[in-house]
Amino acid sequence: MAEAPALRDQHGQSWPWPPLAPEPDLSEGADGASVPLRCWLFFLPGAFTPVCTAELGWVDELAGRLSPTGVGLRVISCDSAAVLRAFGDAHGVGTPLLSDFWPHGAAARSVDAFDDRTGRARRVSVLVDAAGREVRRVEAAPGQERRLADHLSGGDAGPARY
Repeated sequence: MAEAPALRDQHGQSWPWPPLAPEPDLSEGADGASVPLRCWLFFLPGAFTPVCTAELGWVDELAGRLSPTGVGLRVISCDSAAVLRAFGDAHGVGTPLLSDFWPHGAAARSVDAFDDRTGRARRVSVLVDAAGREVRRVEAAPGQERRLADHLSGGDAGPARY
């Protein structure tokens, strides 16, 4: 994974790249040992587009199902932080919405998820480990929605072991 600049979420908070900061209650296991953190980087072409709006309708459910396993979810779009705030507020999205607005698409480019032709991220999800290495990838064709189940399963290998 290539270096990318820090991102800002819909509330103006800075996030490092890759945005793997653990949720407050996931940084330690029950015995005090570190929990290996993995995180889905969920790239969107545009927050208010029909397919992206449909996907954002289930990201909070996905985040809730991943959280007990120590896996995070970060939604990333080339939209500005202000647009992401308006969308999150209008639709009640609680999952972090990170802006890849400037330098335009740098985060998406760093994981080969940027479409130079449209100037937006492709509909790609990348699961990264604590070191920022890609573990899995889910992609959907333009105009097609990703499925929540694709982020929970291990693909052909059966259930994912996070």
